[in-house]
Amino acid sequence: MKRTEATAAQVLGRFLPGIEQARTYERRWLGSDILAALTVGAMLIPQGLAYAQIVGVRPVAGLYAGTFAMLAYALVGPSRHLLLGPEAGSAILTATALVPMVGDGGPARLASLAALLAGMVGVVSLVGGLCKAGALADFLSRPILVGYVNGAALIIIGSQLARMFGLERRSNRFTGQLHEVAANLGRTHVPTLLLGLGIVVALVAMRRFLPRWPAPLVMVALTTLVTWAFQLEHGGVKVVGPISASAPTFGLPSVDFEDVRTLLPAAFSLALVNYASSVLTGRVYADRFGYRLDAHQEFFGQAAANLLTGLTQGFPVTGSDSRTAVNASMRGRTQLVGVGAAVGVLLFALFLTPLLSKLPLVTLGAIVIVAAVYLLEVRPVVYLWRVRPVEAVLAVVTTLGVLFLGILQGILIAVVLALVDLIRRAAHPHDAVLGEREGVPGWHDVEGHADAETVPGLIVYRFDAPLFFANARFLREQVRRLVAEPRHPVRWFVLDASSVFDLDITAAESLVKVWHELAEEGIVFAVAQARAPMRRMLRRSGLQALIGARHLFPTVGAAVRAYLDTREGAWASRGGEPVHSPQVH
Repeated sequence: MKRTEATAAQVLGRFLPGIEQARTYERRWLGSDILAALTVGAMLIPQGLAYAQIVGVRPVAGLYAGTFAMLAYALVGPSRHLLLGPEAGSAILTATALVPMVGDGGPARLASLAALLAGMVGVVSLVGGLCKAGALADFLSRPILVGYVNGAALIIIGSQLARMFGLERRSNRFTGQLHEVAANLGRTHVPTLLLGLGIVVALVAMRRFLPRWPAPLVMVALTTLVTWAFQLEHGGVKVVGPISASAPTFGLPSVDFEDVRTLLPAAFSLALVNYASSVLTGRVYADRFGYRLDAHQEFFGQAAANLLTGLTQGFPVTGSDSRTAVNASMRGRTQLVGVGAAVGVLLFALFLTPLLSKLPLVTLGAIVIVAAVYLLEVRPVVYLWRVRPVEAVLAVVTTLGVLFLGILQGILIAVVLALVDLIRRAAHPHDAVLGEREGVPGWHDVEGHADAETVPGLIVYRFDAPLFFANARFLREQVRRLVAEPRHPVRWFVLDASSVFDLDITAAESLVKVWHELAEEGIVFAVAQARAPMRRMLRRSGLQALIGARHLFPTVGAAVRAYLDTREGAWASRGGEPVHSPQVH
């Protein structure tokens, strides 16, 4: 019975990872998890308010969105460290999609549309999980991640610049936001700018010298007290104002089919961007702490969080890079951190929000800007340039695409460029002519080893890539060049296929042409070390019958021995095969 119960718990834990985390929880983790939960909750309060402002909904909606997202992900999400909630990137995408649709509906319609979009993102993510679309994560390489993070960080900074200068932000695009600030510098509200700069300096200093302090919460409390004491709002410093402390309402948003149709592209975009950024962040911490992240399950975690947020009148949520990083730095071990932070934020949202009515908006802007600056990854770009410049270029292109075309478009362009680079490399792969080294077993690249010697009349050629349409002509041209170069007449050409794990029909047809061209020159074409997939294609395409079973060898050494045995024998007429060629098994 116990074994059956344990098996059932394991199966359930596979679909609800939070249960598995609870089942295997160790009491020694409790202290660090609670401390991390308090810190993350303290970060989420000002960030949630700020990101709700970006979307255009009531500030407390950002707190509820963070609360329910963390609770849902704690049960369904696969990562032990990733924390979901409001984020600047998804908030900007949401605002961009919703603002043109609001019309005269005002805040109530905007809130309904935001909740609808969250639910739609959840449905799209659910479909992605059911279709096992987690393979998409394999196309999101390190350069794409670096470029995305840098682009998103700059977008976040741009979205808050107007607030730092005491100006109104009207544009939702990075270039437009920069232009707005530059064109209205003469209207800068100096007290707001000075306060914002002071907050930025304080946040950076606390991060440097008091890293365990919840600096955002300290700044929220301090600037609220200063504003209340000196009545800064009367001097033109904009404040949050009264915040509704009403409990979240559960239910479906009141919208029609036309709204669903209009928001569908945005829902797909957000679902893809949210998944991409979250799974990449989750993998970073899974690798760091030594556990496996299920990329398919991540879709279900995103779906659960957004569906629950949509049903509680919130807006789309995703993984938070900044709060997840703080969680890891505070040595949080499980999703108990998210549960604890959610409970703390919920209590604050229900009972303590009046304390924030005097909070300056520039405080929220400064908090977001500092968080975004620390997200910027310059050193990884420099490292990529030193190791492999093309990947650094890919990262920069991703950043520029995210900035000027949009987050989804930037990522898609980067993925396409990465695939193009992959095909380019596969079209001209590494290859080598092999030779023997005295006293060293095996066959070695003659270019990499000066003491490697080839056998007269024999070319052993290794092709280090799958053979497919993009590199079939390259192989054929290399064979022609190698046959034309040697001083000794070529009798045999042996293709070392140990690295050729696949062969498509275009490449098979190209090998047929190679065989005919070599046969016309009186050269035997042999294949050594063909893998099972290639052997199947050789058989199905008729190449095996053309080449002859006696010229298909299990190893390069066997092929060379067969050649040496035939070198002493008599040769048939030009284009023919040796009179004597031993059968190699």
